Amino acid sequence: MLVLYRRQKDPAADEVAERLRELVLAHRVVPVREGERLPDGSKPTAWPVLAESNGARYEGAEAIRVFLDALVHEVALDRQFQSDACYLDPDDPTHCL
Repeated sequence: MLVLYRRQKDPAADEVAERLRELVLAHRVVPVREGERLPDGSKPTAWPVLAESNGARYEGAEAIRVFLDALVHEVALDRQFQSDACYLDPDDPTHCL
């Protein structure tokens, strides 16, 4: 899951949050007040911050944009080969084709 750490009234964070919604990616948004640190105790060099569950972190709108651009391609490939449909074999309706 992705976690977006953001400041209030941050247009860049608004754009990132919207893009995550458009991509239909599992994520949560965590508001961080001015002067607060992230849950791991660190203080980012740029806002917003997007963190992956594997520990990778992207700070600033440009770094997040680059990451999401690459992720779009990966997600599109994954979704291309997924389906929620099962076409039953007419000869054996207990098996999908």
